[in-house]
Amino acid sequence: MRKILGLVSSQRKQANGEILIKEVAAAAGDNCQLKLLRLADLNLELCRGCYTCLTPDKQCPLDDGLYYLVEQIKDADGIILSAPCYAMGPAAVTKVLGDRIIALAQIMDQWWGKPCVVVATAGIQGWEGYTSTALNTMVRLMGFDLKDSHMFMGALPGEGVMGEGAITRARKMGQALFGQARPALVGECPTCWSEAWRFNNPETVVCTICGQTGSLVLEKKNIRWEYGEASNLFEKFNLEECFHEKLRVKVKEFIARRKELAEVRDQYKGNDIWLRR
Repeated sequence: MRKILGLVSSQRKQANGEILIKEVAAAAGDNCQLKLLRLADLNLELCRGCYTCLTPDKQCPLDDGLYYLVEQIKDADGIILSAPCYAMGPAAVTKVLGDRIIALAQIMDQWWGKPCVVVATAGIQGWEGYTSTALNTMVRLMGFDLKDSHMFMGALPGEGVMGEGAITRARKMGQALFGQARPALVGECPTCWSEAWRFNNPETVVCTICGQTGSLVLEKKNIRWEYGEASNLFEKFNLEECFHEKLRVKVKEFIARRKELAEVRDQYKGNDIWLRR
């Protein structure tokens, strides 16, 4: 039996994301068992940037549900993440989880390459913002194999499955979870599926997430995308270099320069007025 872990980012009960997770999981195959976990129930704390987790054999010192989540991920064969769009971005709990990537990256060997699909929901067409890009980036940083991602429209609980083609699309995502990944859509970065591009000049574009380059080629009445060499930013060796080697070098550098840096920081001590609620 394949185990599917559904991560729900909304605090609404039976919200659109939760319902869509169930539709996706139901289409993943008959021999599948779905377990649901509401991210808010983990009481995840904000990363303090202490770098304790970079010390070999040490975990993040925050006493919350992060490592309970780790155990659930390790036990699962596939992951479905759902999150609603709030103010043009995903629910805050997803950002809190994403900010704990330094700790998670130290042990991502234990689940590297597990298949994942992302279900995003938004209430008003045209106000989806960077929600999908943020969620897709987060799961790639966590080491999951992103097989599909889609933005569903629906502001009211239950409305997310009522839109034209929504059920069919959710079922295709379920088939992709343990099957073939969908290709990048037109306008998405072919490497990371980001929708955020930076135009360095009128013809050349760069993905703001992974650095994939491309250009827009005008052909008669059409515009065609051409892409450069695929970015390898999310390859395992690159993530390990960043979150293992480079950050550990920075920790050693801080220890070596502690006195010098303290003298700089001391110049900014004073009669600060900190507000407390």
